[in-house]
This record gives sequence, structure tokens and C-alpha cells, in this order.
Amino acid sequence: MKIGNIVSSAPISVSEDFNVVESIDRIINGLPTLIVGWDYVKEKFPDYNILNRTLGPNIFWTFKRTEKRDWFEEDLFNFTEYSYKLFIRNITYIFCDPIIFSKKKLLKIIRKIYFSSSIISYEHDSMIYLFLDNFIFGIDLNQLMFLDINVEKIKTKVKRVSKLFLTKDDIFIKYKKRVEYLDNQCKFVPYLYQKENG
Repeated sequence: MKIGNIVSSAPISVSEDFNVVESIDRIINGLPTLIVGWDYVKEKFPDYNILNRTLGPNIFWTFKRTEKRDWFEEDLFNFTEYSYKLFIRNITYIFCDPIIFSKKKLLKIIRKIYFSSSIISYEHDSMIYLFLDNFIFGIDLNQLMFLDINVEKIKTKVKRVSKLFLTKDDIFIKYKKRVEYLDNQCKFVPYLYQKENG
């Protein structure tokens, strides 16, 4: 799974989710790109504006760590966060609220879940997140308990319809850093897992 390109002649420490290359000719087209190094930008983009670190649609630049360390670190963080948020832009989150949702709407969601063969579910604290077809459905187990709904029965049903059921112990540590760039929203873990593992 690659979510962005970084063009740098010097070694750079980033997540394996980034395609790190030495030349812009080796980037993966369609992904956001960060070019590191003032000299490289001057050579490849002669019309650049030093005050604007955007070179084009989804193409950014920053100084090398040795040129301006503060700018480099801030720009690298911002680019990483931007790339992760761009990566999840087509995912719709729906919190399944049995108090607010009509019976008709809940039945529509349940049908969608039951007729999917590719659900990846993730249990985190008191929530279960189901990822399918660019949707993430959230179920609050505490809310179900408050409504006197059998939580264990719901969990068993979710496990039965899921291709894979992940728990916090299994997976959270592996995706913790990525989730931090997504405002600590754990609901994206099943999507990240699916994209990484196919």
C-alpha cells in the first residue's frame, strides 16, 4: 500500500506507506508528492516561488533537513498527514444509531451487511467497526447494552458475516502511527488493513 511519493537524494525515515525515490521520474503517478531539497526544485521547476511550497496539483516541496531543519520537519509531518487523509477521502462513516435511525434505515444497513462477502470488522474498546464497499459502519456496544440488546449475540453475528474480525490486541499497535495521522480515529483500522493485505 503506497499513499504518497517522497523524492529525496538523502535517506529519509518515513513509513513504508511512502514511495521514497531519488528522482521525480520514479514516482507513482496519481499520488501526492513531496520533493525534498531546494537545489533539486530549482533545477526541475525553474519557475517555482520560494514562498509557496506547492509546485502543482498534489506536488509540494520542502528544504532538506540540513538546509532548514524546522521547515523540513513541519512540512514532512504536514505532507504525511495530508497523504493519509487523502487516502481515506472516499470512505463514508455511518454510526448505526438505533435510537435516531428509523427501522427502515436500520434494515437497509443490515441487508447491506448481510449481502456483502468482504466485510472486515474491528472491535476497539466499546465499538465495532465494519468496513465494506467504501463504507465503515460503527456500532456502539455500550449503547446496545443500555437498550437491553444482547451484545454477545450481536458480536457473534458480526463475526459470522465478517471475512475477518480484528481485535485491539491483534492489530492496534501495528496501525497506531497511521491512526495518529487520521486524528486518532480507530474506525479506519479495517480499511487500512484491507488496503495493506488485499
